[in-house]
Amino acid sequence: MKNFTRILCAAGVAVGLAGFANGAAAQDTMNDTNQFNTTAFQRGLYVGGGLGWGWSDNDDDWTWRGFGGYRLNQYLAVQMFYADLADITVAGVSSDVDSVGAEFLVGMPLNDSVAIYAKAGGHNYDEPGSSRETSWLGGAGAEFAVAEHMSVRTEWTHYDMDTDDVDDLTASLVFSF
Repeated sequence: MKNFTRILCAAGVAVGLAGFANGAAAQDTMNDTNQFNTTAFQRGLYVGGGLGWGWSDNDDDWTWRGFGGYRLNQYLAVQMFYADLADITVAGVSSDVDSVGAEFLVGMPLNDSVAIYAKAGGHNYDEPGSSRETSWLGGAGAEFAVAEHMSVRTEWTHYDMDTDDVDDLTASLVFSF
């Protein structure tokens, strides 16, 4: 029950940040043209980072991730990331689990300031008690433009690992160039 409560709290924080970001973006009603239309979901480089809550079958803990990518157009992006999945018990051993990898994001803008996306890719992770392994990952999320060249993401990522898979719910800030 304790793990469920922590996961529920992390999800509440992520949804709250998303609601705040969407409300802030909705305030741009003064102009006929939206400033986010040419920045948030258009082609170009971006970097970001965020905090989250990760869990496996045996444990849960705070996580963080940093990423950088290139948006090919408003629908497709490719990004590299580093994720520190913190002290999560995997394969019966509690240790710092980290992952580095690449992801493809396929998105659908709902309007000028909100987009939803799915992601898939591969990651190389350091599982306790073994050497580095490579596997797949997948997830989904939403991105909310909050200012020119800045957005907030809330996302869930599933990391496939050899013994115990890890899921992560993250809220991130993204800066576009």
